[in-house]
Amino acid sequence: MGGRLAAFIRLSRLRFLVESQLTVTLGVAVSVYSGHAFALGTWLLIQSTVVLTHLMTHYCNEYFDLAADSAHTAPNRWTGGSQVLVKGALRPEVSLAAAFVLLFVVLLLTVVMPSPVQRLISLAAIALAWFYTAPPVRLNYRAVGEVTTAASLTLFCPFLMVYSLTGGFPAELVAVCVPLLLVMTARMMVMNFVDRDSDLVVGKHTLPNTLGARKAALLFAGLQVAAYATVLVTTVIGVLPLAVGVGLLLTVPGAVVLSRRLLREPPSPDAPEQATSTAHLATAHAAATGVVAVVGFTVATAIDDGVTASVVACAVLFALYVTPAVGVQVLDAFKRGRAGAVGAA
Repeated sequence: MGGRLAAFIRLSRLRFLVESQLTVTLGVAVSVYSGHAFALGTWLLIQSTVVLTHLMTHYCNEYFDLAADSAHTAPNRWTGGSQVLVKGALRPEVSLAAAFVLLFVVLLLTVVMPSPVQRLISLAAIALAWFYTAPPVRLNYRAVGEVTTAASLTLFCPFLMVYSLTGGFPAELVAVCVPLLLVMTARMMVMNFVDRDSDLVVGKHTLPNTLGARKAALLFAGLQVAAYATVLVTTVIGVLPLAVGVGLLLTVPGAVVLSRRLLREPPSPDAPEQATSTAHLATAHAAATGVVAVVGFTVATAIDDGVTASVVACAVLFALYVTPAVGVQVLDAFKRGRAGAVGAA
């Protein structure tokens, strides 16, 4: 029983849930900056819907991506799935059943949302999450999986939160989410770079497989240029607060390093350590843009309005993101250290 429970926890890939938690927190920070108070009940409803939809996606992907994960020659902590189903630790039906249970739960949470716009956004996000790998749509098999994931995280999550708190979509929300969408799309391309050989075996046509390594690397660089050009323009014209714009521009070096890597030596399963390093850097870069956006809006609000209860709420929610995110990194470093020590022995 204990072994199956541990396998189910690994199957859940809980570490990645902080990604959607961060973008929901961004929605809170934007709402507070635009003059609306934090509402605990509203946040609980939206955060619960988002995190359970995200978790549902993990179980769904594990089941419908089993062939691709089985074909992967060099799975790592970022790509190739949890490998729980591949290794037979649990039956595939367990993952599918968990996905259906959570699907029913998030649909119920969507039904109780008070406005039609909230329900529409939530339903759209649930549909994209389910059909990311599930037939007959299988978005990540048709070169649109990268933008699907990016839209789910950087558009649907903060937009749903902001609308739930404000009843609208302020300009600064669009201004910050567009560059985050572009950066996250680029990050997902890196993940699929690593998987491209095994993906081709099972007919999975992601952007790197559809475009080829060189064109995909050029697209990655182009998305970064477009993202930071958008930040610069919206900051200069005053749509984005200065604290947000400057913070985002400080993450440019990460984009430059990644673009050079992809253009010179795209990640490949033939070089697993280099592929893992690039995937890690791309994830850290995308996370950094979200982090500085949350901090920037919170700081800008504190400067304008003082340290209000809603500003404190933003800080607390940010701490709830940082604590597990840092914990995961520390745990990874500890595991790598132990593995290195064992290898040396």
